[in-house]
Amino acid sequence: MSTPPLTPEQLAQLPHDDRGPALLAVHWVLTGLAVIFLGLRLYCKRITNRRLLWDDWILMAALLTILVTDILTTILVIEFGLGRHSWDLKIYDLSKFIILISSRATFTLISIGWSKTAFAVALLRLTTGLTRSSVWFIIISLNITTIISALVPWIQCAPLAKTWDPAIPGTCWAPKVGTKIWIGMGGLFIFFPSLFAVISAAPSKMQQL
Repeated sequence: MSTPPLTPEQLAQLPHDDRGPALLAVHWVLTGLAVIFLGLRLYCKRITNRRLLWDDWILMAALLTILVTDILTTILVIEFGLGRHSWDLKIYDLSKFIILISSRATFTLISIGWSKTAFAVALLRLTTGLTRSSVWFIIISLNITTIISALVPWIQCAPLAKTWDPAIPGTCWAPKVGTKIWIGMGGLFIFFPSLFAVISAAPSKMQQL
């Protein structure tokens, strides 16, 4: 049963603050800092005549996904009012809104997974034996987690097109299913860096086991 639209009097009593500008500021400032730090890293490698390694390329790919996320966020804020309360959103095209929101979630999750993968790949150069095998296991597990998380916004309905076009007949997961999957994946995203910290701090003799 759908909720009846709010009357002008009811709308007037609700808050109408807009966090969109703050959201954009945070996104672009943090991305700018990431560009600066990665640029300095690449510059130092260039002036010392060191070649780019796999972790450098993965970091650059992660930064590109972050830029895509920022662009999608900017479009959502400008066109649809992202950052406002649900009753103030300007959803003139529901399918487009869902596609943009889902794409933003996908690129955000990919950027998280790839940035952690870059650190793990760097650890491979510092580890040997069983510890190195453990890092490989973490890299594979991390990327499987990333792929599953990134696909969740797109696989919740049958047929798939119903995911972004609710008017199409079909069935979808209950909202809490996707939420529980993301919570579980989020826990893994926190767990893997903890393992990286333990491995990077392990004594060299232990790494040679």
